[in-house]
Amino acid sequence: MQRGRTTAKIEPWLAKPVIPVVWDITKQPQVLASAAMIFLQGGEVADLPAVLDTLDKPPLARVAVMLHIDLLAGLTSDEAGLHFVAKYPRINGIITVRSHLVASARRAGLVSILRLFLQDGRSVDRGLHLIEQSKPDIIELIPGVAAAEIADRFAGVSIPRTAGGLIRTPEVVHRILASGCRAVSTSNPALWAMNETT
Repeated sequence: MQRGRTTAKIEPWLAKPVIPVVWDITKQPQVLASAAMIFLQGGEVADLPAVLDTLDKPPLARVAVMLHIDLLAGLTSDEAGLHFVAKYPRINGIITVRSHLVASARRAGLVSILRLFLQDGRSVDRGLHLIEQSKPDIIELIPGVAAAEIADRFAGVSIPRTAGGLIRTPEVVHRILASGCRAVSTSNPALWAMNETT
C-alpha cells in the first residue's frame, strides 16, 4: 500500500513544541489532543488495534501517530514487522534506531523518524553518516539535553530534528528548541500542557 509522503505533509506535525510519548492514551486525552503528533511507545502488538481505534476518534483523530517499532512487544523490528504496521492507516510513521528500515518505511508510504543516541563525539559522527545514507524524514536526538550542546554539528543537516530524553522542565524545552530542534518528545504530562499555550 502506498501512502503519500511529502515534506509539506510533515510540517504541520512539527507545529507544536512538545510531542507526547504515550501508550495509555486514556490519560489526559484533551491534553494529548492539543499535540500535533504523538509517539506511541511500549505496549504489546495484541493491544495495538484497540489503541489505534481510540486514536481514530475525536478528539485525537487529527493527531499524527508515530509508532516506535523497536519497542512494541511481540513485533520484530524488521521489514516484515514494518509491513505489518503499514497495514494500519492510522499509523503515519515509525520511530526506529535501525537506519536500514528508513528505506523500507519509504517504500511502504510511512514517514520515518531515525533515533540517534549521542553518547560521545564518535556517535555524533556515526549519526551524521547514517542520516546522509538513509535520509529519514525526521531525526530524533537522544538524550535531548545533549541535542542543545551539539547543535552546531547538525547545523548543515536540512532534515528536521526533534529531541527526547532527560527533558524535565519548560526551561530545558525552550533551550532545546532555541538550538534548532523543532520539537521535544517526552512522557512527562506536565510538559504536554506547553502545547496548549502555542
